[in-house]
Amino acid sequence: MNPKVVLKGSLAFLGLAELLQQLGGGGSTGVLKIISDWTETPGYIYLKNGSPVDAEYGKINGIDALNGFFGWREAGFEFMEEDVSREVVIKKGRMELILDGLRMVDEGLIPILGADDNSEDKTSSGPNQLPVLKGPVVDYVYVVDEEVFEDGYEVVAQNRFGNWFWVILEGMVEVVRILPEGPAPILRLGEGSFIGSIVSFLREGNTRSASIYAVGRVQLGVIDSELVAREYSALSDIFQNVLISLDKRMKQLTDICAGLAMDQSAPVVSRCNGKLFIDKELNEEKVCFIKRGQAFVYTKVRDQHLHLLTLEAGDLVGQISFLNSAHEPHCAQVYVSENIDVQPLDLDHVQQQYDALSRTLKNMIHNITNSISVTTGRIHDLITYAGRTEGSD
Repeated sequence: MNPKVVLKGSLAFLGLAELLQQLGGGGSTGVLKIISDWTETPGYIYLKNGSPVDAEYGKINGIDALNGFFGWREAGFEFMEEDVSREVVIKKGRMELILDGLRMVDEGLIPILGADDNSEDKTSSGPNQLPVLKGPVVDYVYVVDEEVFEDGYEVVAQNRFGNWFWVILEGMVEVVRILPEGPAPILRLGEGSFIGSIVSFLREGNTRSASIYAVGRVQLGVIDSELVAREYSALSDIFQNVLISLDKRMKQLTDICAGLAMDQSAPVVSRCNGKLFIDKELNEEKVCFIKRGQAFVYTKVRDQHLHLLTLEAGDLVGQISFLNSAHEPHCAQVYVSENIDVQPLDLDHVQQQYDALSRTLKNMIHNITNSISVTTGRIHDLITYAGRTEGSD
């Protein structure tokens, strides 16, 4: 099959981070070719179902090549839609890859090729810059109305009741957790992202866990709640439990991120509780629900361990690759209590249901998983840049 160029442009106008988010949101499979006047040969990123699986530039390949492309500021690109038969050598989730690449540029670990105008990549996260999460092109089939909010308007108020759901058509909003110490900014959402959690949205008596403010003029699309509720209710209990568990992950991470933004101490320890259950060298394909006991998710921060999550009965442990659903095994380790009892998850069953979902519901699910990745990256930045790595047991 002859490759077909379906997207072409310049990284000077659409940065690599935003480009990968766009291709990822559409579940694209193909080859992204990057051409720069500052290099002798082009670079290539190979994607399957929206996720980079390999990359190459000359004799450099894999994640090293991919990271290097974040420094290509003045370059053209072409995305060719075609089958990709490359072995999967890049196993991290898409948002983790994006955040890692941008962070390495910020820290001077990746050279800048091309004129560096010091413009900020809007996806980047740092101590004083919020990461921005964007989504794919909006499917207007589920949009029943549009609303416009001006700069600074409180679109959502924390602790207020509300089950309505929006998608951002134009502009940007800021997610802020209100604490007794003051407002703690978490992240920003851009075009294609959803406001509201699909799980919380369908619960009775739901209260909002954060406030959301318009950054500049924002145009939002109101989502058809009946269509979403009908499709969600048709999912099996197992699939619904997967989404509930992801929602709980997001809430725990938001708590940590908000505390760090207000200069509270970080949950960093020198050793992990429990026994090792999942890491990238051990049982990386293990995916299960907890029936009894607890699981503790840790990620490395320099030479110590950051305690990200405590998972309990009903929670999901392990990564569902087609959802980019978890930190483990490639970005975190899981330790478990002695009384742990788990039930394996039938991934084929979940994937069959996922494949049958509408594009809008798929995008909503990826909005949750991408938010998990971006918030985790924000936590890492707050700790690293502030030097908060002196933990205790």
